[in-house]
Amino acid sequence: MKKDTKEILIQITSFLSAFIILTITKGDELIFTGAIILILLINFKIKYYKNEWVLFFLGLLIGFFIEVILGLIYRMQYWENPTLLGVPMWLPLVWGYAFVFIRRIGNIIVKKNNK
Repeated sequence: MKKDTKEILIQITSFLSAFIILTITKGDELIFTGAIILILLINFKIKYYKNEWVLFFLGLLIGFFIEVILGLIYRMQYWENPTLLGVPMWLPLVWGYAFVFIRRIGNIIVKKNNK
């Protein structure tokens, strides 16, 4: 298996594992939030690129803004038992993780096309 394909599969598996844990925990917000934090820390420990924490926090803030602030104006979805100003506390974390995930996959694809 090519190195790039293997890296993409590792990233996808890591990202999807968070949603598998959500299904297993039956939506328990606290456990799922802890699992997201643990997955992030493990993922960053295994492979960390310069300034990914900055990208993560940028995604977290943008996600928080979109979900909470814009949600007050135009509410499209409803969360059962929200704990963070109308949204689950894990949601901004997933936004931040998605920013890092998309960048990593994008870097692999761009690097592969430039060869």
